[in-house]
Amino acid sequence: MTAKVQQLYDQLQENLEECQAMGIIPIQKLSGALASIRQTLAKLKTQIRGENFPNPESEIEFFKKDKPHFVSEQLYAIDLCIIQTSRPCYDTALIHAFLEAELRVIKDYFHKYSFLYQYYQLDSTDMDSLFFLRGAYPKDALVPPDAADLDPEFSTACDHAWARFLAYERLQEWLLGELRALDRSKAGPQAPASVAGEQLTLAPGALKWTGETINLVEIAYGIWLTGQVNNGNVSITEIMEYLEVVFRVRVGKPHRRWQSLTRRKRLAVFRYVDEMKVALVKRMEEELEM
Repeated sequence: MTAKVQQLYDQLQENLEECQAMGIIPIQKLSGALASIRQTLAKLKTQIRGENFPNPESEIEFFKKDKPHFVSEQLYAIDLCIIQTSRPCYDTALIHAFLEAELRVIKDYFHKYSFLYQYYQLDSTDMDSLFFLRGAYPKDALVPPDAADLDPEFSTACDHAWARFLAYERLQEWLLGELRALDRSKAGPQAPASVAGEQLTLAPGALKWTGETINLVEIAYGIWLTGQVNNGNVSITEIMEYLEVVFRVRVGKPHRRWQSLTRRKRLAVFRYVDEMKVALVKRMEEELEM
């Protein structure tokens, strides 16, 4: 990304992180997220209209690598909200079937557009001039119908398809994580779970993390970077997986969650750790005053 585009993307990520941290219901989070995404896409479109690409390669780079990441945030936010608000309650079997059905929708899409998806996965380049230059279109059969954009100045044949692939891959990861968490809960509190090659047995009445998962990420990285476990001979992934089992929560891939932390600019990067410090100091001061 160019510096201007990267700045827009970083700001969008920060805004989306704030929406997630608000602790409100999915539809309210979606409203805030979509407002930020729409504003960012409008700014991005203005930039593209105001500047000419110096060569076809830079235009391909933008519509293949840059714009899809912005649009994918919009697609992912909408799809995730629909799933969360449509998900059955309480009945484990129904929830499991529902999540499996959503996974099939994604797999069917990848299969239906297998040529494009393979091209995307391999990061091929031989058809880029047809896929990612404005005004150039391959055979209609190759392009998903939802890839059409009425603004010819801000769309190509496949930039929307690439955004859809990005969003669906992310949603697929989320669904698989939910299924793993569901399977762990079905196993019961006494069921052993393998973490980093060891067996962990959850005691009756095991604790569940109910705060924002990004807060647990701050703790996990703090433990890892200060070498508090196994004399420091443990990976961040192992620590994260252990905490997921102990607190019965899905955190996700460590490096992606770390990126969410590092994108924070206006707020303190490690605001939960800072909040913990304030709480500890306050408790100590209160005890000293007694």
